Amino acid sequence: MDLDPSLDVRHYRMPAEWAPHEGTVLTWPHRPAIWRGLHDAVLSLFAKLAAELSEVETVHINVPHAEWRDRALNNVTRAGGDPKRLVWHLVDSDDVWARDHGPIFVKALDPQAAQQLAMLDWGFNAWGGKFASELDNLVPREMNRTWGLPRIEPGLVMEGGSLEVNGRGDLLTTESVLLNTNRNPEFDRAGIEKSLKDHLGVQRLHWLGDGLEGDDTDGHIDDMARFVSDDTIVVVAPPPGHLDHEAMAENIVRLKAMRGADGRPFQIVALPVPEPIRFQGEHLPASYANFYLANGKALVPVFRQKTDDAALAILRELLPGRQVIGLDARALVSQYGGIHCITQQIPAV
Repeated sequence: MDLDPSLDVRHYRMPAEWAPHEGTVLTWPHRPAIWRGLHDAVLSLFAKLAAELSEVETVHINVPHAEWRDRALNNVTRAGGDPKRLVWHLVDSDDVWARDHGPIFVKALDPQAAQQLAMLDWGFNAWGGKFASELDNLVPREMNRTWGLPRIEPGLVMEGGSLEVNGRGDLLTTESVLLNTNRNPEFDRAGIEKSLKDHLGVQRLHWLGDGLEGDDTDGHIDDMARFVSDDTIVVVAPPPGHLDHEAMAENIVRLKAMRGADGRPFQIVALPVPEPIRFQGEHLPASYANFYLANGKALVPVFRQKTDDAALAILRELLPGRQVIGLDARALVSQYGGIHCITQQIPAV
Protein backbone atom coordinates (compact mmCIF):
# COMPACT_ATOMS: atom_id res chain seq x y z
CA MET A 1 0.00 0.00 0.00
CA ASP A 2 1.22 3.55 -0.69
CA LEU A 3 -0.57 6.67 -1.93
CA ASP A 4 -4.16 6.32 -0.75
CA PRO A 5 -6.31 9.37 -1.47
CA SER A 6 -9.42 7.40 -0.47
CA LEU A 7 -8.39 7.16 3.19
CA ASP A 8 -10.53 9.43 5.36
CA VAL A 9 -7.92 11.21 7.47
CA ARG A 10 -10.65 12.69 9.65
CA HIS A 11 -10.63 9.34 11.45
CA TYR A 12 -6.97 9.85 12.40
CA ARG A 13 -5.02 12.28 14.55
CA MET A 14 -1.43 13.13 15.35
CA PRO A 15 -0.71 11.93 18.91
CA ALA A 16 1.21 14.08 21.36
CA GLU A 17 4.94 13.48 21.38
CA TRP A 18 4.81 12.02 24.89
CA ALA A 19 2.44 9.25 23.77
CA PRO A 20 4.15 5.84 23.42
CA HIS A 21 6.45 5.44 20.41
CA GLU A 22 7.27 2.48 18.22
CA GLY A 23 10.34 4.35 17.17
CA THR A 24 12.07 7.50 15.95
CA VAL A 25 13.23 8.53 12.48
CA LEU A 26 16.71 10.03 12.00
CA THR A 27 18.46 11.09 8.79
CA TRP A 28 22.21 10.58 9.12
CA PRO A 29 24.59 13.53 8.47
CA HIS A 30 26.40 12.22 5.40
CA ARG A 31 27.36 15.55 3.74
CA PRO A 32 30.45 16.88 5.58
CA ALA A 33 30.63 20.17 3.63
CA ILE A 34 27.37 21.38 5.17
CA TRP A 35 28.87 21.49 8.65
CA ARG A 36 31.67 24.04 8.13
CA GLY A 37 34.35 22.02 9.89
CA LEU A 38 32.06 20.58 12.59
CA HIS A 39 31.07 17.32 10.90
CA ASP A 40 32.90 15.08 13.38
CA ALA A 41 31.16 16.77 16.30
CA VAL A 42 27.79 16.36 14.60
CA LEU A 43 28.47 12.67 13.92
CA SER A 44 29.29 12.24 17.61
CA LEU A 45 26.01 13.89 18.62
CA PHE A 46 23.97 11.71 16.24
CA ALA A 47 25.69 8.59 17.56
CA LYS A 48 24.94 9.53 21.19
CA LEU A 49 21.35 10.42 20.31
CA ALA A 50 20.78 7.15 18.45
CA ALA A 51 22.35 5.22 21.34
CA GLU A 52 20.06 6.91 23.89
CA LEU A 53 17.02 6.23 21.71
CA SER A 54 17.96 2.60 21.12
CA GLU A 55 17.65 1.93 24.86
CA VAL A 56 13.91 2.64 24.73
CA GLU A 57 12.63 2.32 21.14
CA THR A 58 13.47 1.39 17.56
CA VAL A 59 15.60 3.88 15.63
CA HIS A 60 14.92 4.16 11.90
CA ILE A 61 17.94 5.74 10.22
CA ASN A 62 18.13 7.06 6.66
CA VAL A 63 21.51 6.65 4.96
CA PRO A 64 22.30 7.09 1.25
CA HIS A 65 23.99 3.72 0.72
CA ALA A 66 25.50 0.68 2.42
CA GLU A 67 28.90 2.28 3.06
CA TRP A 68 27.31 5.03 5.14
CA ARG A 69 25.16 2.45 6.92
CA ASP A 70 28.27 0.55 8.00
CA ARG A 71 29.99 3.74 9.16
CA ALA A 72 26.93 4.91 11.07
CA LEU A 73 26.42 1.50 12.66
CA ASN A 74 30.00 1.58 13.91
CA ASN A 75 29.50 5.09 15.33
CA VAL A 76 26.30 4.20 17.16
CA THR A 77 27.66 0.91 18.49
CA ARG A 78 30.78 2.64 19.84
CA ALA A 79 28.47 5.14 21.58
CA GLY A 80 26.75 2.24 23.36
CA GLY A 81 23.76 1.82 21.05
CA ASP A 82 21.89 -1.46 20.64
CA PRO A 83 22.36 -2.61 17.02
CA LYS A 84 19.25 -4.81 17.30
CA ARG A 85 17.16 -1.65 17.75
CA LEU A 86 18.48 0.03 14.57
CA VAL A 87 16.58 -0.20 11.28
CA TRP A 88 18.38 1.12 8.21
CA HIS A 89 16.67 2.76 5.24
CA LEU A 90 18.76 3.30 2.10
CA VAL A 91 17.26 6.69 1.37
CA ASP A 92 19.31 9.65 0.16
CA SER A 93 18.70 13.18 1.41
CA ASP A 94 19.91 16.74 1.05
CA ASP A 95 20.23 17.34 4.79
CA VAL A 96 19.49 15.92 8.24
CA TRP A 97 16.29 17.62 9.40
CA ALA A 98 13.95 14.62 9.65
CA ARG A 99 11.38 16.63 11.61
CA ASP A 100 10.79 18.71 8.49
CA HIS A 101 11.48 16.47 5.49
CA GLY A 102 10.29 13.20 7.02
CA PRO A 103 6.75 11.90 7.25
CA ILE A 104 4.31 12.80 9.99
CA PHE A 105 2.45 9.80 11.33
CA VAL A 106 -1.21 9.90 12.32
CA LYS A 107 -2.98 7.21 14.32
CA ALA A 108 -6.51 5.86 13.93
CA LEU A 109 -9.05 7.05 16.49
CA ASP A 110 -10.67 3.61 16.36
CA PRO A 111 -8.39 1.00 17.99
CA GLN A 112 -10.10 -1.64 15.83
CA ALA A 113 -9.42 0.11 12.52
CA ALA A 114 -7.70 -2.05 9.90
CA GLN A 115 -5.06 0.61 9.29
CA GLN A 116 -3.78 1.89 12.63
CA LEU A 117 -1.15 4.23 11.16
CA ALA A 118 -1.06 6.45 8.11
CA MET A 119 1.68 8.70 6.77
CA LEU A 120 1.29 12.36 5.87
CA ASP A 121 3.63 13.34 3.06
CA TRP A 122 3.70 17.14 2.95
CA GLY A 123 5.50 19.07 0.28
CA PHE A 124 8.94 20.25 1.42
CA ASN A 125 10.73 23.19 -0.18
CA ALA A 126 13.56 23.78 2.31
CA TRP A 127 11.90 26.57 4.30
CA GLY A 128 10.81 28.64 1.36
CA GLY A 129 13.38 27.64 -1.24
CA LYS A 130 16.47 28.57 0.79
CA PHE A 131 18.39 25.35 0.02
CA ALA A 132 18.29 22.24 -2.16
CA SER A 133 15.31 20.03 -1.33
CA GLU A 134 14.72 17.63 -4.23
CA LEU A 135 15.99 14.57 -2.35
CA ASP A 136 14.51 15.63 0.98
CA ASN A 137 11.10 15.99 -0.61
CA LEU A 138 11.22 12.29 -1.61
CA VAL A 139 12.14 10.94 1.84
CA PRO A 140 8.61 9.98 3.03
CA ARG A 141 7.67 8.01 -0.08
CA GLU A 142 11.12 6.35 -0.21
CA MET A 143 10.87 5.29 3.44
CA ASN A 144 7.38 3.98 2.76
CA ARG A 145 8.84 1.37 0.39
CA THR A 146 9.74 -0.41 3.63
CA TRP A 147 6.63 0.40 5.68
CA GLY A 148 3.89 0.16 3.06
CA LEU A 149 1.58 2.46 5.02
CA PRO A 150 -1.31 4.40 3.54
CA ARG A 151 0.34 7.64 2.38
CA ILE A 152 -1.58 10.90 2.15
CA GLU A 153 -0.43 14.02 0.30
CA PRO A 154 -2.30 16.94 1.93
CA GLY A 155 -1.30 19.36 -0.83
CA LEU A 156 0.50 21.82 1.43
CA VAL A 157 4.14 22.71 1.88
CA MET A 158 4.63 22.06 5.59
CA GLU A 159 7.36 21.21 8.09
CA GLY A 160 6.98 19.19 11.26
CA GLY A 161 8.96 21.77 13.22
CA SER A 162 6.21 24.29 12.56
CA LEU A 163 3.54 22.13 14.25
CA GLU A 164 3.15 21.37 17.97
CA VAL A 165 0.17 19.30 19.18
CA ASN A 166 -1.05 18.14 22.58
CA GLY A 167 -3.08 15.18 21.32
CA ARG A 168 -6.24 16.70 22.82
CA GLY A 169 -7.28 18.98 19.99
CA ASP A 170 -4.81 21.89 20.24
CA LEU A 171 -2.08 22.92 17.82
CA LEU A 172 0.53 25.64 18.30
CA THR A 173 2.14 27.28 15.27
CA THR A 174 3.50 30.61 14.01
CA GLU A 175 2.29 33.18 11.53
CA SER A 176 5.86 33.84 10.40
CA VAL A 177 6.04 30.33 8.91
CA LEU A 178 2.58 29.13 7.96
CA LEU A 179 1.39 32.46 6.54
CA ASN A 180 4.66 33.13 4.75
CA THR A 181 4.17 33.44 0.97
CA ASN A 182 7.32 31.35 0.41
CA ARG A 183 5.35 28.20 1.37
CA ASN A 184 1.71 28.24 0.30
CA PRO A 185 0.90 31.55 -1.42
CA GLU A 186 -2.39 30.17 -2.77
CA PHE A 187 -3.73 29.41 0.74
CA ASP A 188 -5.04 31.94 3.24
CA ARG A 189 -5.16 31.42 7.02
CA ALA A 190 -8.61 29.80 6.86
CA GLY A 191 -7.51 27.33 4.18
CA ILE A 192 -4.40 26.32 6.11
CA GLU A 193 -6.40 25.92 9.32
CA LYS A 194 -8.94 23.68 7.60
CA SER A 195 -6.26 21.43 6.11
CA LEU A 196 -4.45 21.05 9.43
CA LYS A 197 -7.67 20.32 11.30
CA ASP A 198 -8.62 17.69 8.72
CA HIS A 199 -5.22 16.00 8.55
CA LEU A 200 -3.98 16.21 12.16
CA GLY A 201 -7.23 15.74 14.06
CA VAL A 202 -7.06 19.09 15.87
CA GLN A 203 -9.94 21.40 16.73
CA ARG A 204 -8.17 24.66 17.52
CA LEU A 205 -5.07 26.38 16.15
CA HIS A 206 -3.14 28.80 18.36
CA TRP A 207 -1.02 31.32 16.49
CA LEU A 208 2.19 32.93 17.72
CA GLY A 209 3.97 35.67 15.77
CA ASP A 210 7.65 35.95 14.94
CA GLY A 211 10.33 33.39 15.74
CA LEU A 212 13.87 33.54 17.09
CA GLU A 213 16.60 35.66 15.54
CA GLY A 214 18.82 33.60 13.25
CA ASP A 215 16.25 30.84 12.69
CA ASP A 216 16.43 30.18 8.95
CA THR A 217 13.08 28.37 9.03
CA ASP A 218 11.39 31.80 9.47
CA GLY A 219 10.34 30.92 13.01
CA HIS A 220 9.53 27.31 13.85
CA ILE A 221 7.39 26.77 16.92
CA ASP A 222 9.71 24.04 18.24
CA ASP A 223 12.39 26.62 19.01
CA MET A 224 9.92 28.76 20.96
CA ALA A 225 7.03 27.03 22.72
CA ARG A 226 6.30 23.36 23.40
CA PHE A 227 3.60 21.31 25.06
CA VAL A 228 4.87 19.17 27.93
CA SER A 229 1.36 18.01 28.83
CA ASP A 230 -2.07 18.62 27.38
CA ASP A 231 -2.47 21.80 29.46
CA THR A 232 1.12 23.01 30.03
CA ILE A 233 3.36 24.92 27.61
CA VAL A 234 7.02 25.82 28.11
CA VAL A 235 8.19 28.96 26.33
CA VAL A 236 11.60 30.58 25.99
CA ALA A 237 11.68 33.89 27.85
CA PRO A 238 14.69 36.06 26.90
CA PRO A 239 15.51 38.93 29.28
CA PRO A 240 15.25 42.60 28.29
CA GLY A 241 18.03 43.58 25.93
CA HIS A 242 18.23 40.14 24.32
CA LEU A 243 17.71 40.00 20.55
CA ASP A 244 14.60 37.86 21.00
CA HIS A 245 13.05 39.67 23.97
CA GLU A 246 10.53 41.81 22.11
CA ALA A 247 9.22 39.06 19.83
CA MET A 248 8.95 36.52 22.62
CA ALA A 249 7.35 38.97 25.05
CA GLU A 250 4.55 39.44 22.51
CA ASN A 251 4.27 35.67 22.05
CA ILE A 252 4.03 35.11 25.80
CA VAL A 253 1.17 37.61 25.97
CA ARG A 254 -0.60 35.61 23.27
CA LEU A 255 0.02 32.32 25.08
CA LYS A 256 -1.42 33.62 28.33
CA ALA A 257 -4.60 34.70 26.53
CA MET A 258 -5.13 31.35 24.79
CA ARG A 259 -7.76 28.82 25.72
CA GLY A 260 -7.54 25.16 24.81
CA ALA A 261 -10.05 23.20 22.79
CA ASP A 262 -11.62 22.34 26.16
CA GLY A 263 -12.03 26.05 27.00
CA ARG A 264 -9.43 26.16 29.77
CA PRO A 265 -6.31 28.37 29.88
CA PHE A 266 -2.89 26.79 29.56
CA GLN A 267 -0.26 26.80 32.28
CA ILE A 268 2.68 28.77 30.88
CA VAL A 269 6.18 28.02 32.19
CA ALA A 270 9.22 30.10 31.21
CA LEU A 271 12.45 28.51 30.05
CA PRO A 272 15.77 30.38 30.27
CA VAL A 273 17.79 31.16 27.18
CA PRO A 274 21.54 30.63 26.77
CA GLU A 275 23.85 33.56 26.26
CA PRO A 276 23.88 34.50 22.56
CA ILE A 277 25.90 32.03 20.50
CA ARG A 278 27.66 33.14 17.33
CA PHE A 279 29.46 31.08 14.72
CA GLN A 280 31.43 32.55 11.81
CA GLY A 281 29.76 35.90 12.43
CA GLU A 282 26.19 34.57 12.60
CA HIS A 283 23.80 34.69 15.54
CA LEU A 284 22.43 31.18 16.13
CA PRO A 285 18.94 30.24 17.40
CA ALA A 286 20.06 28.19 20.41
CA SER A 287 17.02 27.07 22.41
CA TYR A 288 16.28 24.64 25.24
CA ALA A 289 12.75 24.29 23.86
CA ASN A 290 14.09 22.17 20.99
CA PHE A 291 13.99 18.96 23.05
CA TYR A 292 12.63 15.56 22.04
CA LEU A 293 10.38 13.31 24.12
CA ALA A 294 11.24 9.64 23.57
CA ASN A 295 9.86 6.71 25.55
CA GLY A 296 10.76 7.51 29.15
CA LYS A 297 13.33 10.15 28.17
CA ALA A 298 13.59 13.84 27.35
CA LEU A 299 16.63 14.57 25.19
CA VAL A 300 17.50 18.24 25.56
CA PRO A 301 20.00 20.41 23.65
CA VAL A 302 22.57 22.03 25.93
CA PHE A 303 25.32 24.50 25.13
CA ARG A 304 27.88 24.27 27.98
CA GLN A 305 26.51 27.39 29.62
CA LYS A 306 25.42 28.19 33.15
CA THR A 307 21.78 28.22 32.02
CA ASP A 308 21.94 24.53 31.03
CA ASP A 309 21.32 23.26 34.56
CA ALA A 310 18.41 25.62 35.15
CA ALA A 311 16.69 24.53 31.94
CA LEU A 312 17.18 20.84 32.72
CA ALA A 313 15.84 21.34 36.25
CA ILE A 314 12.64 22.97 34.96
CA LEU A 315 12.05 20.16 32.50
CA ARG A 316 12.70 17.50 35.17
CA GLU A 317 10.02 19.07 37.35
CA LEU A 318 7.54 19.22 34.46
CA LEU A 319 8.29 15.73 33.13
CA PRO A 320 8.16 13.41 36.16
CA GLY A 321 9.00 9.82 35.35
CA ARG A 322 11.24 10.78 32.43
CA GLN A 323 15.00 10.72 32.41
CA VAL A 324 15.99 14.25 31.31
CA ILE A 325 19.32 14.11 29.47
CA GLY A 326 21.32 17.02 28.08
CA LEU A 327 23.14 16.51 24.77
CA ASP A 328 25.79 18.98 23.63
CA ALA A 329 24.14 20.65 20.61
CA ARG A 330 26.65 23.42 19.90
CA ALA A 331 27.75 21.85 16.61
CA LEU A 332 24.15 21.12 15.58
CA VAL A 333 22.97 24.68 16.16
CA SER A 334 25.73 25.90 13.83
CA GLN A 335 23.24 24.90 11.12
CA TYR A 336 20.37 26.53 13.03
CA GLY A 337 18.69 23.42 14.45
CA GLY A 338 18.32 21.37 17.62
CA ILE A 339 17.49 17.87 18.86
CA HIS A 340 13.81 18.10 17.98
CA CYS A 341 14.67 19.19 14.44
CA ILE A 342 16.52 15.94 13.68
CA THR A 343 13.92 13.53 15.12
CA GLN A 344 10.42 12.38 14.15
CA GLN A 345 8.34 10.05 16.28
CA ILE A 346 6.49 6.95 15.06
CA PRO A 347 3.48 6.27 17.32
CA ALA A 348 3.04 2.87 18.89
CA VAL A 349 -0.03 0.89 17.84
